[in-house]
Amino acid sequence: MIWDVDLSIRAWLGHYLPADVPVVFDPPDRCAHLEGDRVSAFLLEIEEDSTGVSATWEEFRDADGQLVGRRPPGRRYRFSYLLTAWAADVEREHRLLGNLLVGCAGCTAVPTGFLTGALAQVGQPVMVRSAPRRDGEADGARVLPGGVMRTGLHLQLLVPVVPETLTDLAPPPREVSVNSSGRLPAARRPGRGISEAS
Repeated sequence: MIWDVDLSIRAWLGHYLPADVPVVFDPPDRCAHLEGDRVSAFLLEIEEDSTGVSATWEEFRDADGQLVGRRPPGRRYRFSYLLTAWAADVEREHRLLGNLLVGCAGCTAVPTGFLTGALAQVGQPVMVRSAPRRDGEADGARVLPGGVMRTGLHLQLLVPVVPETLTDLAPPPREVSVNSSGRLPAARRPGRGISEAS
C-alpha cells in the first residue's frame, strides 16, 4: 500500500519536472552525496485521519435483495512527505521546487491518471495539501544531519484505505418461529407475590 502511494507520487510529481530529473525516496542527507539533479520525496510520517470517516458497515445485496457481502468502515491516512531538490546550484534547486509548488497548488487531489495499484482500485480521491503549516517548525526549512539548513516543500496526502468486502456470511434462516405453542402466558393475578406461593 505504501509503495502504491510512492509510485503515484513519483508519476505525479515527475509530470512537473524535466525528464532527466528523477524522483527518489532517499532521505535528504543521502541525496547530498549523489551525483546529478534529483528530487527527494522523503516519507516523514503516516498518521490516521478520522475526521469525516463513517463508522457504519456497508452492505451489498444481489438483485433479489439478499445480503451477499458486508464491508467494514474505511479509514484515511495522512501521508506527509518532505520534498527537497538537489542540483549543482541553488537557483536550479529553487526552480525545481517552484515547479512542484505550482503543480501541487493547482490540484486538490492527485489526478486519477497517476494513481497506481490499490489507489487506482479504491475509486476515491487522494486529497492534496501543499506546504501546510506545522507547529513549532521553521517555515519551509529543515535542519538535516550535520546541522545543514535545507529548503523543503511539505506535501500531505489524504489516502483512503478500503477494507476487503466480507462475503463469507452465515446463511439466512429458512424459517422464523414466533411463539409456536399458540398460547399466551398466564397473567399473574394481582396481590399474589412470591411469598404467598410458599
